[in-house]
Amino acid sequence: MKLTKSIAAFASAALLVAAVGLFGCASGNQQASSADSSAGFSTESTIPQMGIPVKVTSPGADDQVVYDETVTIGEGATALDVLQATGLELDAQQSEYGMFVNAVDSLANEGMKGWTYTVNGEQPQVSADQTYLNDGDVVEWSYIDMSE
Repeated sequence: MKLTKSIAAFASAALLVAAVGLFGCASGNQQASSADSSAGFSTESTIPQMGIPVKVTSPGADDQVVYDETVTIGEGATALDVLQATGLELDAQQSEYGMFVNAVDSLANEGMKGWTYTVNGEQPQVSADQTYLNDGDVVEWSYIDMSE
């Protein structure tokens, strides 16, 4: 008798899990995209994507172009997010002014040389994690010698 109740409880729980899996929670706010099939919902993000051209150069060191491609990233992304999206090795830390980039691809800030960035050719006056981008913006990260 005890085993039968356990089996019945297990079967009821399994049925409930299957129903939630097929139909979702009633209180959830799922939206299906036009690419979704009638069999279920897509697992892809519904955040609109944008293409941001990113260039990473080092004129203050060895004058190399480390990266020059367009990254696809979600709306609401920052200049720091696109740098991370390049896949380059990144060393950054939180400061009282926001995230501070110490090194990119093992090229570290040293003395008067260091990493800076521009958006559409202009240097923002806030940290890269506080510079929100729009579709069509162009981001360039540069390792520069500030003593020149």
